Amino acid sequence: MPNVPRRPARARRPPAGAVTPNGGAESPDYGALFEAASEHRRSERFLDSIIENLPDMVFVKDAESLRFVRFNRAGEELLGHTRDELIGKNDYDFFPSDEADFFVTKDRMVLEGRDVVDIPEEPIDTAHLGRRILHTKKIPIFDETGRPIYLLGISEDITERKEVDDALRAAREEADRANRAKSSFLSRMSHELRTPLNAILGFSQLLEMDELTDEQRESVGYISRAGRHLLELINEVLDISRIESGQMTISPEPVSVRDVLDELIPLVRPLADRREISVAAIDETGSSFVHADRQRMKQVVLNLLSNAVKYNREGGSIIVRAVVAGPDRVRVSVTDSGYGIAAEHQARLFQPFDRLGEELGSVEGTGMGLALSKGLIEAMGGTIGMDSSLDVGSTFWVELGRVDGPLEQLERAAARPLSLADHRHRRRVLLQIDDNLSNVQLMERIVGHRPGLELVAAMTGRLGIDLAREHRPDVVLLDLHLPDMTGHEVLRLLKSFPETRDLPVIVLSADVTKTKVARLMDAGAFGYLTKPVDVDELLRIVDKAVRDQRAAS
Repeated sequence: MPNVPRRPARARRPPAGAVTPNGGAESPDYGALFEAASEHRRSERFLDSIIENLPDMVFVKDAESLRFVRFNRAGEELLGHTRDELIGKNDYDFFPSDEADFFVTKDRMVLEGRDVVDIPEEPIDTAHLGRRILHTKKIPIFDETGRPIYLLGISEDITERKEVDDALRAAREEADRANRAKSSFLSRMSHELRTPLNAILGFSQLLEMDELTDEQRESVGYISRAGRHLLELINEVLDISRIESGQMTISPEPVSVRDVLDELIPLVRPLADRREISVAAIDETGSSFVHADRQRMKQVVLNLLSNAVKYNREGGSIIVRAVVAGPDRVRVSVTDSGYGIAAEHQARLFQPFDRLGEELGSVEGTGMGLALSKGLIEAMGGTIGMDSSLDVGSTFWVELGRVDGPLEQLERAAARPLSLADHRHRRRVLLQIDDNLSNVQLMERIVGHRPGLELVAAMTGRLGIDLAREHRPDVVLLDLHLPDMTGHEVLRLLKSFPETRDLPVIVLSADVTKTKVARLMDAGAFGYLTKPVDVDELLRIVDKAVRDQRAAS
C-alpha cells in the first residue's frame, strides 16, 4: 500500500567535543539505531494494517494540490477504482463537476478553518454502485510548524440506512395522514349520527314526562333504549380512535360507587338469569365516591360484568364487591366461578384483539374490551388487574381515587325551576342559533318547562348575530355547524360587539374533542354541552346562566 511521503530518519550525533567514558571520542551505537528503526517500521506496518482493514473508506489528499496520495481497500471497493488509478488524481478526474466542486469546497473549508468538518449526508456517484450517500469527516493534518500538509477523510456508506430511515419517515407521514383522515371522518360521522340522535333521545325523554298508556310508555322505552344503544356504539368507535391517537378526553367528577353498581347490575342480570348465574353485590365502602369520568367508569365496570357472565359456567355465580383499599382508594372487583385463565396466558389479557384462542368459540367478542378498559382506567388515574386460577374462577378489579361526594343541596338549588319571583319583572329570552329544525322544535318543548323563558330561533349564523344585537337575549344556545359561517366565528363576533359581549353563550354540538372544548371556553363560551343533550343538564346550565345574568343586571 503506498505510504504518505516521509522524511528520511536522521541519526542523532553527539555535540562536538563529546567524550566517551574511556576518555576517547564517542562512536555511534549502530545496534540501538537499527532496533529503533525496526520498531518504527513495525508501528507503521501495524497502523497501515488497521487503516487497510477498516470497513469505512479512508483517503488522504495533498493539502496543496488536493490530489489523492493514499486510499484503503474499502475506498477501492466503494468507488470502483484501484488505488493505482486513484493516487495522483483529483476529484474532477472521477466525479461530475458539480460533485467535485462540492468536495473541493469542503476540503478548502477544512484546511482554511484548520478544524474537523462533519458532513452527515454526502451524495456521491460511483463507477459501479451508482448514487451512494456517505457520512464523511474531513480532518486537517499539520507538520511540526503547524502548517496543514494533508487532508484525511473517513467516509461511511450510509445508503442502506438512509433508505430505511426514509422509508420509516414516509411510513410515519402516511400513518399521520391516515390518522388525520380517520379523525376527520370520525368527527363528521359523529356529527352526522349524533344530530338525529339528539332529536330521537330528546323527544323520547319529553314523551316520558307526559301521561302515557302502558303500551305507549313501553314503545317510548324501546325508542329510548335503542337510541342509547346506538349512542354507545358510536362512542365505542370514537373511543378506539382516541386511544390509538392519544387524544382520549376524560371528564372527572365525584361518582357514587353504589349508584354505578345499582345501575349496571340490572343490565347484566337478564343474561345471567338465562344461564342461571347468580349475581350478588356487596358495597363495603359506606357510600363512597371516586374521582372518575362517570360514563367511562360505567363502561369499564360493565365490561367486567359482561365478561363475568359470558365466560362463566352454567349455574355459576358472580360477586361484585366494593371495598376501601386504603385512605384514598376504592377497589371494585368482579369475581366469577368460571373456568379460570392459565398463568401463561394472563399477561396477554390486556392486549387488544387477543382473545386467548377463543376467536372460534361460541362467545362473541372483539378482544378490545379489556385493552380499552385498561386505557380508560389509567386515563382516570386508576389501575386495573386480575387474579385467576384454573377450574376455580377469576377476579378482575379496578382501583380509583376516593373523593368527597358532591353537595346534593347545592345541586338541587342549581337545578330548581325559576320561581315566579325570578321572572316577575320580565320574561327571559333564550336565543337558539341552529340550522336543524328538529333541534329547534325540541328546544321549544324544553322551554315549555320553563314558563319564565321565551325562545327566539335563528337558522343561520348571521341572523343569529343580528337577533342577538337587537333582542339582547339572556342566554344564547349556539350550534357549531351552520350553513353560512362556523359557530366559532359566530362566538367571536358576539364577543366583539359591546351590546353582546357579556351574553352567556352555551355551545351545543356533537363534536367533543378536548382541544375544541378548550378553544371554545378560551373564546368566551359560558358552557359546552354534547349532543344528544341531556335535558336535565341543559336546564341546569340555562337556569344558572339566567341567574348570573339577573345578578349582573
